[in-house]
Amino acid sequence: MFVTVISALVSHAILVLVWTLYLPCLNVSWAARLDLRRLQLSTGARQLSTLGTRLAAIVRSGDRAPLTIAPIQLQLCTACQLAESLFRFTTETGMHGAVQALLGCVTLPLECGRTLMAVPGASSFGGAELAITLLDSQAVLLLDISMSPGNAAGAQLGSPEPLLAWLSAAASRVLALNGTSLGRGSARTLQLRLSFFVCSILDKPPSSLAAALQLEASLLRKLVQLLLPPLHAAAAAMQLPADRRPSELSWSLVSSITRGLRSETLSQAFKEQQAVATTGDSSYAPRMLQTTAQLFAAAPGSCPDTFVGDNERAGLWLSLLWLLNVGTCLVRSRAQPQASGAALPEALRQQMARQLLQALRRLPTALQVVAEHAARQADSGLAAGVLILANTIPQEFHQLASPSASDRQLAAAPDLDYSIVGSLADVSACCAAASAMVRALPHVAALEGLAQPEQSDAAAADLYSPGQLAMSLMVPTSGLASAVHHYCQGMEGRCSAADATAATKALWQLHTTLCRGIYTSAAGLNVAKKHIEVLLTGLACYMDAFVHVQAAQQGRAASSDADVCDSKPRQAESGHSRVLTGSPFVRLTYAQLLALLHRAPFRLTSALLCCMANLCSNLLAMSVAQVEAVLGSAASQPRPADEVLAFTLLHAIEFGPAALASSPAVQQALDALIEQLGVANEGFSEGIEDAADLADQLAALPRREPQAGDALELAQAAATRSCAYLRCANLAGEGGPAAGQGAGSQRCSKCKVAWYCGTACSHADWRAGHRRVCRALGAARVAERA
Repeated sequence: MFVTVISALVSHAILVLVWTLYLPCLNVSWAARLDLRRLQLSTGARQLSTLGTRLAAIVRSGDRAPLTIAPIQLQLCTACQLAESLFRFTTETGMHGAVQALLGCVTLPLECGRTLMAVPGASSFGGAELAITLLDSQAVLLLDISMSPGNAAGAQLGSPEPLLAWLSAAASRVLALNGTSLGRGSARTLQLRLSFFVCSILDKPPSSLAAALQLEASLLRKLVQLLLPPLHAAAAAMQLPADRRPSELSWSLVSSITRGLRSETLSQAFKEQQAVATTGDSSYAPRMLQTTAQLFAAAPGSCPDTFVGDNERAGLWLSLLWLLNVGTCLVRSRAQPQASGAALPEALRQQMARQLLQALRRLPTALQVVAEHAARQADSGLAAGVLILANTIPQEFHQLASPSASDRQLAAAPDLDYSIVGSLADVSACCAAASAMVRALPHVAALEGLAQPEQSDAAAADLYSPGQLAMSLMVPTSGLASAVHHYCQGMEGRCSAADATAATKALWQLHTTLCRGIYTSAAGLNVAKKHIEVLLTGLACYMDAFVHVQAAQQGRAASSDADVCDSKPRQAESGHSRVLTGSPFVRLTYAQLLALLHRAPFRLTSALLCCMANLCSNLLAMSVAQVEAVLGSAASQPRPADEVLAFTLLHAIEFGPAALASSPAVQQALDALIEQLGVANEGFSEGIEDAADLADQLAALPRREPQAGDALELAQAAATRSCAYLRCANLAGEGGPAAGQGAGSQRCSKCKVAWYCGTACSHADWRAGHRRVCRALGAARVAERA
């Protein structure tokens, strides 16, 4: 009987195919052909639907011998494949009536398939491969039906009870087959197919299905366990070159899974299960953070070909932000001693901090994509939610990077004891992350502007207040500056030329970004004005690190002045404990600032000074940019503390061209700072001698009258930068820091020396003084080539 039934169905399908091919040859109107096709397909759909019910009844009748079950399994597999082929054909050809008839084929998996999975040992009757193929054919049919246009996902699958029963049984089968990892071959295909189906019904499910799912706690746990292995595998695959990645582990899969985990139906169960797993398994939280950080770091900046428009790309970044937020919260619970009985081992803490450091590099892209999406949708709630999610990431990085960090210290005085820099490769990574956090500030401002209506709500204000994310970004920016400077100052002996070159380029690039961040603030970015002091002190830290890396590269470490041992950073002297209070959010100890920067640069050994002679091009460019940043900061409101301005200016002049000290603007700034530091001595609660020392060093700087070639000397130093306009505020600029390396950069058509990031900076620099030195720059260029 079974063979007869399935043979009849196959014969009917062949008849439909023959009619499809033969009808065009007949003298029949097009409308008649379509009607006949619809009739044939509808008839076949009803027979397939009836078959599912009949086979389920046979299984339930009690005859469960292998000789009975195995043929039923084979017939069910063939019927599902046939129904899926017909469903795709009718959908693609627009036969809506036939499509509706084929929706009845859900009885094949939801009745017959569910009944078969309830039979003990049924999966072994026809062999493991048949069991996998049978379940895969059911998943494919259900996936196609659930994604058919015109209805909400899952609405075409009928009442929720049969669907949830089938889903629970199918998930149990796959988990028993593959465990907590992604399977191979057909088992992997089945797991990915089932994952796609789960995510399709979790994406805006009907209210009845959502309500039924909330009552199935065990099923929700199974679904979380089902979705995580493909996510872990996809994260590992994204570290491979694009041509070596398995095609099935795509960004479409990542987008579907992350959206499913973030869905209203599954998100709470996902968080609860992560918390339970973290308590019982010490490796769970680090692995989850590694997966989320890898996905975040590798996520596409542009829209992949498989995505349908920018909305799907924005959804991916939003889901990854949410997932990274969950991962960092897991790490926090794992890092607290009272949660697990012991604190994280230091090596594991540093490993996770480095993983999160890679994710921070992509934060500007994430915020930009989501901010643009929120602006298109005019969604203030989305903007407010993103600010809350993103605020956790730099905070948790600070907690991991600084073992003694606490919430109180995060809001008041950031620890500068980050211990994540152990090589020049780490220097480059830290520079990239710090640069990203500064470049994220404009997008933070855009999101806060969009979220203003939402922030007027008292409940929302408790979760986030304007400027909070900017503060969270500036704290690790300051900590990274200190960590990089500690390591570079403690370098001894020779180092790899390739690593040193990459590190110096990264340091110069970050120095450029900090300068642009200061001028972005001056241009009206209120979110960053409170943190200009952090940017200024960062300029001094990174310039000094640049010098020490170049010195180490040439094997000439400055040893007579640095109290370092075994490449460990020197300790701050206890005699200087004054606190800089220019920022209401970020407070830096004067002892740390003075010990790290003030002592070393101004007592340089002859070896280091000799090394500096070989660095003039890059170092002079950084010096003139830093001086200009100090002058711009001094004119901004609120004005940074005088000691910070004096220290950063003194540091730049010490390394800069002689023409800097003779600049009228610089001399005027020096005189004003000397006067202010002298008057402000009574304002120092401790360390009055430090203020006096700063004033004395400012006064001791060599001065001379301006000379005819000063303007050309400064212009030549600025012309080695990717944008010769020293007050460039283009934080979105990409490319290298040197002239001609900026993405889309333009060269002055007259002198052919100065490069600019765009027309706006070119015109601004022309008005600022380039017009007076343009001809001289061109002449100097010709003379050098002669």
